[in-house]
Amino acid sequence: MTHMLPMGRGESYGHHGEILQGAVPSARGIPRPILVTLPCLRYRVVAHFFPAAGNRLQTLPGPRPKAARAALLTLSYLGLSGIGGLLFLNGNIPRGHGLGSSTADVTAAIRAVAHACGRSLAPERIARLAVQAEAASDPLMFDGAALVFAQREGIVVERFDNPLPPMELLSVRDPANGSGIDTLSGTPRRYDRGEMSLCEALLGELRDGVAQGDAGVIGSVATASARLNQRFVRKPRLDELEALGRHHGALGIQVAHSGTVMGLLFRQGNREAIRAARRQLARRGWDVDAPRVPASARAFAPDAEGIATTASH
Repeated sequence: MTHMLPMGRGESYGHHGEILQGAVPSARGIPRPILVTLPCLRYRVVAHFFPAAGNRLQTLPGPRPKAARAALLTLSYLGLSGIGGLLFLNGNIPRGHGLGSSTADVTAAIRAVAHACGRSLAPERIARLAVQAEAASDPLMFDGAALVFAQREGIVVERFDNPLPPMELLSVRDPANGSGIDTLSGTPRRYDRGEMSLCEALLGELRDGVAQGDAGVIGSVATASARLNQRFVRKPRLDELEALGRHHGALGIQVAHSGTVMGLLFRQGNREAIRAARRQLARRGWDVDAPRVPASARAFAPDAEGIATTASH
C-alpha cells in the first residue's frame, strides 16, 4: 500500500572529472569505453522521496527527467506499481562542467526510493539502474572506491587493491568557456587503434601507480589522458595550465573529460607551491577552488587553510 511507504532519503557525492578516460578492447575485442573518476567531497546531492498513489512523479526544484526516470525504474525493479510522488533534490553541483551532477541526482534518487521501500541496493545494482536512466553514468554509487568503470554498461571492469594515493587539488575553470555544456550529448566517442593502445598503456601505468602509492604516476597518467581528450572536448588553455603547473611543481593536470573543469594535482603537503600557483592562476583570470579529494571512501582528511587534502589508510 502506498500510504504505508514513508519518506525516503538518499545522497551522493559528485566528482572532479577523471584521472583516465578512453577505451580498451573487451574480452570479445570490441572497444569498451572506460573511466577512472577522481572523487570530490565538495559536491553533494541529497534526495527526499515522498511516495504517493498514481504513476506521476514530479521532481523539485524544476524538472530532472533522468532522476525521475531513475526513481520510476527503481520502483519497477522493486516490484511496485501505481506509485509516484514527489522527489526533492537539493545539491551544490554546478551543471554542465563534468562534475557528475546528473549521476549524483540519479544515484541519490535511486537510494531515496529504495530507502522509502525499506531496501538498500548494492552499488552494482544502482549502477545498472543509473545507466538505464541516463545512458552513460559515473561510478558515484561506489562512494569513492578506486576502480575502472565501463560508463555505458554500468559495470566495474577492475577494482584497484589500494585507494588513490594522497594528493591535493587546485580546481580551475576558464570563465571564457561559458556556463557549461551538455555533458551527455552526442554519440559515444570513437577511439582509433592508436588511442586505444595508449589508453591500455595508461591503464597499466595507473594500476602500477595505485599499487605503489605513487602520486607522481597518477599525475602523469592524468596529464596524458587530458591531452588525449583534446580531440573530443577541447580545453583551449590546457597547454597554458600544464606549463603553469610544471613551473610550480604540480604532479600533472587533470580534467573533466566531458566538461569544462580542470585541475592541478600536487603532492600532499606542498602548500607553498599550491598557494603560489593559486595566486598566479587568479591573476591570469582563472576561477580557482580547492575542494577535498578523498583517497578512499573511508579516509577523509579535513581541509586546512582552504587547501584540498586527502588521507590514505
